[in-house]
Amino acid sequence: MSSRVARGKVRTLDPETAHERHDRLHKVSEMFRHGKTPARPASKTELDILKERRRFIHDTDVDPATLSWEDQIAMKYYSTLFREFCVVNLKHYKHGAIALRWRTEDEVLQGIAHLTCASMRCEFHLPPPGLDEEPDPESTEPLVPTRLTEYETNFSYVEEGEKKSALVKVVLCKDCGKKLLYGREKKKRNERRERGEDDRDSERELDVEGSKRSRNDRRGSHEERRGVGHGEEDEDFAPALPPDLREERHRHRRESGSGTGHSRRRSASPRQL
Repeated sequence: MSSRVARGKVRTLDPETAHERHDRLHKVSEMFRHGKTPARPASKTELDILKERRRFIHDTDVDPATLSWEDQIAMKYYSTLFREFCVVNLKHYKHGAIALRWRTEDEVLQGIAHLTCASMRCEFHLPPPGLDEEPDPESTEPLVPTRLTEYETNFSYVEEGEKKSALVKVVLCKDCGKKLLYGREKKKRNERRERGEDDRDSERELDVEGSKRSRNDRRGSHEERRGVGHGEEDEDFAPALPPDLREERHRHRRESGSGTGHSRRRSASPRQL
């Protein structure tokens, strides 16, 4: 019986000698040197379980007794988070990829993401060192030398292949606020640009149609006048003046223009004295 127990004993729990430990570490280093990764143990840690079972928003109305122990671990960690303000990662904001998470107890006590900028890559994310006392969580005075703005935005994400959304609040500085709204502003600019192009095209089409219509109207009216041959006619389509009246009009224009001897047109060159 004792031999069977000894034979079934897990060898990894036995203490290693110096030579055995050296051989094991040497094999691992050789695998890394040749570009191979050692096999991971089949057992899972609590961190692995949290990564698998984590949810941005858990259903707190579910009875914990009905959940598996993995889901219970995830729910227990979720209950320790403070879900008033979020911490945001804006690294890939130009591609529309924004990551959010809830704050931990240490971050709440330090005033991070509430009295500082919530962006993890911002210079105003951490409070300045050397604070004499912990900040008041109920205070609204920022701990960083910049202006902070609270944003309430709709966060859309995909979880387990299902699209979800949640209304969250983040506190950001001016530059990080522009990054948060970058995708929305870019979409609005594209829509305005498309509408402007469409408007210009429609206006151009209307101008072309209007010019064609006016030309057709003038052509039709001119043909009507030519067909009638009498009545009041516009000055543009009036018949040519007789030679005597034409000479009288030209003489009248010459006399009216040569009365004063000064031209109305101003010269661009300076006056010679």
